[in-house]
Amino acid sequence: MVADRAETYRVKPSAPPTTPTGLDNTAVKSLIDRLCDKLWAAGVTNPITYVEQISYLVFLKMLDETEADREREARLSKRPYKPLFAGKNEAFRWSEWTQITDTTKLYKFVRDDVFDFMRSLGNRDDVRRFFADAQLQIPDGHTLRDCLDLFRDFSLSDLDTDIKGDLYENLLQRLGTQAQAGQFLTPRHLIRAIVKMVDPHIGQRILDPAFGTGGFLVAAYEHIKLANSDPKSVVTKINGNGQPVSRGYGDKLSQDQWKFLKQHTFFGFDVDRHIVNLGTMNLVLHDLDRSTVERRDSIAGPADKWDDEQFDVILANPPFSGSMNTNRIRDCLPVESTKTEILFLGLMIRALREGGRCGVIVPEGLLFGATKSHREIRRKLLTECDVQAVVSFPGGCFKPYSGVKTSALIFSKPVGRVTSRGGNADAVSGDTAYNGFATKSVWFYEITADGFSLDDKRQPTPDKNDFPDLIAKWPKRETSERSWSATIEQIQAADFNLTAGRYKPVTVETVKHDDPKKILREVTALESEITDRAGKLLKQL
Repeated sequence: MVADRAETYRVKPSAPPTTPTGLDNTAVKSLIDRLCDKLWAAGVTNPITYVEQISYLVFLKMLDETEADREREARLSKRPYKPLFAGKNEAFRWSEWTQITDTTKLYKFVRDDVFDFMRSLGNRDDVRRFFADAQLQIPDGHTLRDCLDLFRDFSLSDLDTDIKGDLYENLLQRLGTQAQAGQFLTPRHLIRAIVKMVDPHIGQRILDPAFGTGGFLVAAYEHIKLANSDPKSVVTKINGNGQPVSRGYGDKLSQDQWKFLKQHTFFGFDVDRHIVNLGTMNLVLHDLDRSTVERRDSIAGPADKWDDEQFDVILANPPFSGSMNTNRIRDCLPVESTKTEILFLGLMIRALREGGRCGVIVPEGLLFGATKSHREIRRKLLTECDVQAVVSFPGGCFKPYSGVKTSALIFSKPVGRVTSRGGNADAVSGDTAYNGFATKSVWFYEITADGFSLDDKRQPTPDKNDFPDLIAKWPKRETSERSWSATIEQIQAADFNLTAGRYKPVTVETVKHDDPKKILREVTALESEITDRAGKLLKQL
């Protein structure tokens, strides 16, 4: 038994460390920076690896602290409670094993016993899933001890949820330093803008089928809390590109609404084990540990229970430019293609519930591609859904790890419209149809500046940011030099092309000329004056 092996390394715990007051984002950032520096110096240079290793340490410390809080509450309230670290299992709590002084024994115990214990917890599915394939990849006991010591003055349970969330957001930003990791990290200001446009509400089920590090789900959570907060409790801070970001505490939510928000609102799928763990940790630190996150390929593999599930809100930045083996593609997807971006969009059309709304980032090529599958997915999108907006982003938004040109699609699925749920069949009926299309017109907005330089450095440029104007014009779909609309007839005539530039009005400058008679009189008078002066000049010679 794991617990029996643990007895070998038991030591007498010292008094718990005192927690300094006033821990803020500066202290949190310093902790993350020092942890990353320690691991980098020890040869752990892959951002995904060291972010994941730090996540394990944070999770283990938080688990001990939250369990201690629950045990204390049970004692004070005299309610029955089965401790997670009861009896011999006491050895597996952070406050116990971090007291092991022999670094060799410490390393072996954490690697072989603590992780094994976490994987075997029968009454904590969330912990078992998090550690299912976890491996300690910190290279040696000395480095592990150095990392553990950096946590000495931190009590994570005493930190405000926002600060804990900022801690992890700061850590996840490290993924942007590696090109292959960039696919998992969507710029947060893009996410916030899309979430504001989609406007998720309390009581809705929200899916991200390309979960990544959970940025969309966290942003949706913050959006819902803000919408249900007393204005007096809202805190506004300036973000990295000089724009205000407001946070609310959801103090207007009822107890039942909080329960639904924490346990039944958020769903995320991703195929990468490491990234699922990072995203799960992100949700845990935002107090969303009861959300449903699974390692699952949303567009490939055998049929499962999720194929027929529908959601009120879908938010995603699915992988671009991938190519799938046709034998692996899920049978339920509505359009045949090997392109991952087409398959994901088809999945979202299918998985969106009537009355639901979707915000998804797509590569520009999906909007104008001329292949059969490109045209078919756009036709299906316009037929079954009401495409409300296409927001064109500048090419540098995803630098330094990608220069791909992208856009965001915002669409809803009308109520009362009968559509196919599988294959390529297309049965459409109902009063919501408009010449066979659910879409009547599409509003386009062209962003040329996003608040950061569009080179690899991505330096803040607060004076050059179109996002505030986008959000201001969105409710009434206002027309301006950056925004315009196109009818479904125009879009159909253009082979369902959805690029913003295709429908941008051409400005023709009108020049007003004087009446021809007036011009001739002025020319005649000028010629007469020239002749007169020339005659006077000749008389002087």
